[in-house]
Amino acid sequence: MVPIDEQYKNAVEETIQALSGKQQSSTLNLIFVTDLHHSCGGNQLRAARAIRELTSRLPLDLVLNGGDSAVNAPKDYVLSAQREIYQALQTPGVPLLNVKGNHDDNSIYGHNQQGLRGLNVIYPSETRLLIQEGVLHAASWDDARPDSLYYFVDVEAKKTRVIVLDTTDIPYADSKDGNIKYFGQWEYAFSSGQLNWLAHKALNLTGKSGWRILIVSHVAIVQEGVHGTDYPVKNGEALWELVKAFREGGSYSSEGGAGEFAYRVSVDFKHQGNGTVVGCLFGHVHFDQTVYRNGIPMISSLNACTNQDFPESPERTPETISETAFDIMTVDFERSCIDAYRFGAGELRTISF
Repeated sequence: MVPIDEQYKNAVEETIQALSGKQQSSTLNLIFVTDLHHSCGGNQLRAARAIRELTSRLPLDLVLNGGDSAVNAPKDYVLSAQREIYQALQTPGVPLLNVKGNHDDNSIYGHNQQGLRGLNVIYPSETRLLIQEGVLHAASWDDARPDSLYYFVDVEAKKTRVIVLDTTDIPYADSKDGNIKYFGQWEYAFSSGQLNWLAHKALNLTGKSGWRILIVSHVAIVQEGVHGTDYPVKNGEALWELVKAFREGGSYSSEGGAGEFAYRVSVDFKHQGNGTVVGCLFGHVHFDQTVYRNGIPMISSLNACTNQDFPESPERTPETISETAFDIMTVDFERSCIDAYRFGAGELRTISF
């Protein structure tokens, strides 16, 4: 068998040869990697090294990490693993946009131990400190919520706003007995604050004629027709209606939800006209698929970690190039399509928008 480092080297060269003529100054060029489930010193460091090499040799605008970045274990270990993989993915001068996954708050670890449930939880303020390093001077956050984990980055040269959503935007207040009320592992939600931030800030392209948006989340915004889903995202339908109204140049008003997830939102995009939504990228399901809703592609990519979750997914073998999987995406605005070149397990995909 060819040594693993040589396999990666060959795959990097093949990728550069395949894409060097396709990625232009007029295309949006990015890497989307998701569900690394990294262990300290684990094999996904090889994938991260390949990503850095590709980022230094191709005209890439950004790297997107779709969440579930590390395994679940005692809190200090998970923080070390998250920090290690975030740093390994960073290339100077290229924004790294990290998305919060449902495993990333580590609430699954010790969740059944009464009185200790909050002990190993990684709180939003801790996650914010880690992920903001990749986008220090590039990201726009919700100023009203200093610990929020949703933000956007403008790629000025490509007239594209990349919006990162938080699908586990839940209250994390401790109770007096050491427990927490909600577990991000299983509780998915968009808060009223996030809905209004999206409506009035992230989707506000006033004065930015010809701009488009690309959305990325860990869990799909809405679940209908999506393979591999588990729980719906509270207020997901409302958030989707905001995106739809943006695309159609319309308006949307709604209130709903319940308790701590109640919301009220109202917005009018008529002054902006029809908007372009390149797509909604997501991970979580460990599966390659594209599902269209209202003409918008929802695109999931295979898990990077070495695990075959479904019989119809590619086989994964440690110490081979199939031990990882990520996409190098070329967004061609003239053709209105995304060419997703697969590094590792899986195949090339072309998705229209």
